[in-house]
Order: sequence, then structure tokens, then C-alpha cells
Amino acid sequence: MPRIASTEVVVPKSLSVEERQRLTDALYAVHQQIFDGVERESFAKYVVESKAEQTWIQVHKNDEGDIVGYFAMHVFEKPLNGVKTAVFRAEAGSLRAYRGANTNTRFGLALVLKYLLRNPGRPTYYMGSLVHPSSYSLLAKYCGDIWPRREQPVPPELLAFMDGLATEFGLEKVDAANPLLRQVGWRTRESEVERDYWRQCDKPSARFFVEANPGYVDGHGLVTLVPATVANILSVMRVLGGRTLRKPVDGALSLARRLPGGARLRRSEVARRLKASPLFARFDTKALESLAARAQVMELPAGRYVFRKGDTSDELYLLARGAAYVLAEDGGEDEVVNQLGSGTVFGEIGMLAGERRSASVRTAAASTVVRIPRAALLPLLEADAELRRGVWSTFAERRFDDLVRGMDRYAHLGRKARLAWLLRGEQVELAAGEERALEPGSHLLMLTGAVELSHAAPRMTVRGTLLLEVERPLRVVAQEGTRLVVLPRLSSPELLRAVEAGDAEVFSLSMAPVRVPRAAA
Repeated sequence: MPRIASTEVVVPKSLSVEERQRLTDALYAVHQQIFDGVERESFAKYVVESKAEQTWIQVHKNDEGDIVGYFAMHVFEKPLNGVKTAVFRAEAGSLRAYRGANTNTRFGLALVLKYLLRNPGRPTYYMGSLVHPSSYSLLAKYCGDIWPRREQPVPPELLAFMDGLATEFGLEKVDAANPLLRQVGWRTRESEVERDYWRQCDKPSARFFVEANPGYVDGHGLVTLVPATVANILSVMRVLGGRTLRKPVDGALSLARRLPGGARLRRSEVARRLKASPLFARFDTKALESLAARAQVMELPAGRYVFRKGDTSDELYLLARGAAYVLAEDGGEDEVVNQLGSGTVFGEIGMLAGERRSASVRTAAASTVVRIPRAALLPLLEADAELRRGVWSTFAERRFDDLVRGMDRYAHLGRKARLAWLLRGEQVELAAGEERALEPGSHLLMLTGAVELSHAAPRMTVRGTLLLEVERPLRVVAQEGTRLVVLPRLSSPELLRAVEAGDAEVFSLSMAPVRVPRAAA
């Protein structure tokens, strides 16, 4: 499992010019893997060669001794209403596999506390020009007093202070009417699915950030101020302390489950987790406790693999709390093909199709996962049409998205458009011998089973998952129990223009089946 094995604190002012240049080169090499849009000179100016009164840099390394992240903290002393005021700023970046350990938060809190002890009574703030929803969400999680925030205008005096600071730090305004939006230039390198995750994230703080700073994908920053008040400091300590205390609590619960009467405690806990999921919310306590008797709750830290590509497993998983990445290999590197949020089910492909895991799933934050054996879930699936439809819909979504994502003819469709197309389709379940007629222009997505395809001639028998486009009336006859989705004609403006231009490469109606590359978990 990837982990931060060691952390070193560096004070740039204590280094020679040559040592600072080597440090800049090493950190910038990591930075380039995380952000885009910043030249080395600008990076050095902000991170290593800052004009702050004091700068500290945490350098994170893995087990091999490679640098995998950094956290730079600076303190500037500025006047506010004639009073010397401390303003902390920070820059941070960690490779995806090493995020979520809270090392930076603890270090930053310690520096602020030390400063306050040395300078009692001095007004102190943290100011950031945040370029990603995760940064704002993290600050909002730890601190109740944060500006800007939803439905509360920034006090004029504070707004003027933030405006002046941002200008003094060389951040140009994006919109003259909004002093809190600034051009930072740091663009987080992330996949389409990661951006979709943040656009649809159920966290109120993330939704607020995206609404307030929709141009963050272009490197726009939202100037954010957090006062170092007693209430905020206690809030940070409470959240951090809660995580520390959770370990012995989880250990005690694990022990309690093994004691007499522990089985009932375990069932109750798992049933509660299931009930909180939209997929299982309508089931009564008795049904959920029956399912919970054979399920398992797993508390996983950030960076832990739930399963890996190639594993044999037929369980379904519920992400009760936290976040996770679905990873597929791309040229030897992990590619994020999906990001999962709380309440999401995954692993349905292995559970329904009995295949080896075709992708890896790794937690992106500390997470609670419920593992449900196939044998325990099957009776519920067979008895409840809505649950069955929900699980198969998830199966279809992931199969379809993984299939069309890598096909040139659909390259003009983003992930959102692909899934919107799928949602317009009709799920069909055919018993052996049943048939379905398809109209020209429609698309057939077969999920499981075997069918015979025929129009005039020839006939073709296919098995497994495939996608084909229909050029003339087609008769589909199931050879065994088969699940498929009939998709309507794809009529996006881009596609219509390609058809009118005679671009057969983009829109060629073919009877040749397209096999799934199997990149979904």
C-alpha cells in the first residue's frame, strides 16, 4: 500500500543558494505531476523563495525515499487597521496515492499555535487563493468560521483586507466586480471523471466552491480567509482528535463483535450502514439485518486497496462513508476511470458476471466500506425488482462507459453525455427463445448472455458483453437468459454534422460486434 514513510521539515532561509535550487528542482518535479500552468520560476517564488517573514516546508517521502508530496507554510506580517497582523499562507501538493493522511493539517496547526504563543493577542489569519474544491472543503470541514461562505456576505472591512492582500501578493483579478476571484494559474491535473465527481459532489462546501469559482479548472483561485480564533482552533483539534480516538473505538467495537451478543451488535451496525444507502433505504429492518448477518464493515484508511485488478471475488461493496478511486492501467500507470462518493455501490460486475476484478479500487480518503457476499444478496435481488434494476443499472453504466470511452467514433461525447445517452435506453431481459426486433439507427448493448443476430443474411451468434450499431432491421433471439439495453439513435449536433459531411469514420453503421476492454470494477 502506498504510504508516506517519512517527513522532513526544511527551512529555506537556512539553506545555501545551491541547496535551495536543488530543493526547488525536486519539489517542482513532483508539482508538475499534480498541477499544470506554473513555470519553475513562479513555483520557486511562491514556495521556496517566498518573501514571507518565515517559511517552513514539509517534504514527504515514500518507502523508497522518493519525494511524493510537499507542504509549504509561510507567515507574513501585515497591517490591518494600524495593527500588526499575521497572515499565514500555504502551498501543498501530494501524488494521488499519498493523499488523505492529514499530515499537513497537523503540521499547519502546530505552526499557528507556536506563533500565537510567541505573539499573544496578535490578530492571525490563514489566507489562501484556492484552486480546487477539495481545498475549500477541507478548510470548511475543520473550521466553522471561514470567508466567503454560503448565504453570508463577507463583512466590508474583511473584504477590503482580503482584496488588498490578494493584490499585494500579485494575484490579478478575474472579474473587476468580484475581488475574491483571482488568476492563480495552478490547474490541478485530474481526469474527466474526477471533475464530474466534484461537480456532482454532495458536500455543501464543495458545491459552494464550484458555484463561487466555476473557473477553477482554468486556474482561477477563490480568495479564502480563516481567522485563527479560539473556536476555529478548537474545531480543528476536535476533528483531528476525533480521528485519533476513532482507532481505539474501532478496536473496541471489533472486540465487542467477538464477544457473546456481539453478532447482534454487528448486524445492527451493518444494517444501519445499508439503510443509509439509497439502494437499500426502502427495505425494512428485518430484511436488512438478515443481509447484515453475512456482510462485513471495513474501516479503511486513505490509500488502501479494497481489491485489485485480477482478484477473484463475487462480493458487492457499498461505500458507506468516504471516497474511492476506480483505477485502470494505462501504459503501466494507474488511470482514474471513476471516483466514488458516499452511498455508491461497486464491484457489481464481479458479483453479477462472476468475472475477475477488471480494475482496482483504492480509497481516496478514510472510508467505511460494507462488503456483501453474493450468496447473501441474491435472495434479495430475486425477490425485489427495484433492487435488481438498480444493481443492473450500475452494471450497465460502468460497462457502457468503459466501452465507449476508448472508441474514436464516440470521442466527441464527454462522460456526462455518454451516460445521458445510456439513461435514454431501455433495459431488456430475455429468456431463452425470446426475441426483440431493433430498428435501424438504434444501438444494442448486451450485458450478459448469448444471442443470435439476423436480418436477411448472414446470422451471427454472440456471447458476453458487446456494443453494436444497427444499419437495417435486426432480429435478436436469446439463446439463453440474456440482459441487454436498447439505445436510441444517437443524434447529437456533433454527430449530425459528421453525418452531413459524410464522415464515415465517426458514424459508420456496422454489424461487427465491438468487444468490451473490461476496464470497470
